[in-house]
Amino acid sequence: MRLPNALRCRFTAVSGILKRLEYIVLLICLVGCGQSNPYGTTYVEGIVLIDGSPIDGVQVTFAPNSTTSETQQMSAGGMTDKSGKFTLTTGGAPLGSGVLAGEYNVTFYKITVKETTFEESQAGKEPVTTYIVPQKYNDTKTSDITPVKVEKGDKNSFKFELKTN
Repeated sequence: MRLPNALRCRFTAVSGILKRLEYIVLLICLVGCGQSNPYGTTYVEGIVLIDGSPIDGVQVTFAPNSTTSETQQMSAGGMTDKSGKFTLTTGGAPLGSGVLAGEYNVTFYKITVKETTFEESQAGKEPVTTYIVPQKYNDTKTSDITPVKVEKGDKNSFKFELKTN
């Protein structure tokens, strides 16, 4: 038995729509069923002030505190913006992913380098490096910044107040 042309057209249209719906449902399942944070990291943000003012372009690094670390942690880093704010990213994870929960030593680094001219370099003059953030903050042995604790699942926000003298 053959269907009349009018019914055949409707049947074809409906089956095309159903096929598209199958693809849409499959796509939603694939996207919706994925793990939102496969790295297990926790979001971390903060602000860096130097002598009470925000500072732009400071490299902020969270390194696992080896004396208290119970789990395998990785270092994470971020860069401050004009308002002194930063978010952390763990190597290999998406930008702003944060770090694994645990205790971290925090270091800060920003320098400027005044390059030498060709003539100065030929005369043996070295480029001049100026530490914008005092060098003591780039070493956990000399820094007075105490280790910080990142809590799993919480919004971790830190404020660091550095001094130039």
